[in-house]
Amino acid sequence: MIGPPRQAGSPATVDPQVVEAAGPFSVFRVRTLARPRHNTPLVAGIALILFLVLGSFIVPAVSPYGPQEANPADALLGPSVHHPFGTDESGFDIMTRVFYAARIDLSLSALGVGLGLLAGVLLGVAAGFSRGLVGEMVMRLVDLIQAFPLFILAVALVALSGNHLSNIVWALAFLTTPIFLRLIRSRVLTIREQRYIEASIALGNSRRRLLRRHVLPNALSPVVVQFGISMGYAILTIAGLAFLGVGVQVPTPEWGSMILIGRNNITTGQWWTVVFPGIWLALAVVGLNLLSEGVERAREVHR
Repeated sequence: MIGPPRQAGSPATVDPQVVEAAGPFSVFRVRTLARPRHNTPLVAGIALILFLVLGSFIVPAVSPYGPQEANPADALLGPSVHHPFGTDESGFDIMTRVFYAARIDLSLSALGVGLGLLAGVLLGVAAGFSRGLVGEMVMRLVDLIQAFPLFILAVALVALSGNHLSNIVWALAFLTTPIFLRLIRSRVLTIREQRYIEASIALGNSRRRLLRRHVLPNALSPVVVQFGISMGYAILTIAGLAFLGVGVQVPTPEWGSMILIGRNNITTGQWWTVVFPGIWLALAVVGLNLLSEGVERAREVHR
């Protein structure tokens, strides 16, 4: 039924019956869910990660101090106009290095977790669809890897292979592969028992087409959430390795190595050598966790 014409300047009204008839994916529902107040963790997580990523390129570019430029004459200066975050015992400008370190930590974690995701998806699909010896062998290997404390295993891998950046990436990939493998395998085991999978097989679809059209699109939905969580753990692992001296080495800027350098100065009053790298490390982990939580909320709404 067509209602009376709306006067100019009066607010638009929506008939509740129209919204109800439009279903859960109506324009009104999508616009409502897109508002930031309905998914605060997602907005906050994106804001934090953008702050770290943009700052890692902008601040070192405009700073008069290089991220690997030491000046022993300016060692252990407190926060000031010239050095907003102070300097460490080698005269490095902490603000420049703290922002630049986001490039190192985020890129290493993204590469390591990305490789782990790729390997985990491939092995998880194979283990999920295989009902025989292959699937059992893969899962027993995963159980063997996860029987060890992951951080201790990371220390051992990097210490044995060398603390080159590429070795840190491969160690992270090795540690995160079992996580994605178990996640994908559990999803595939559930999906393959669905009626539409049986119908697709009865229609003569090949296994490759079945995986591409039905299994992978449904199995990959929780992977985005796990990717953000795993990146947070990877950043903590990178910082922990550097703090123990087996990860990223000085003078390469990295939050863990900066905390390692400043750990002795905090007891003598130079708190800024540890506090600012610690804050940026916490911001990265919190931002990734908020981003994952926001993506999970969006998935729950659209289920």
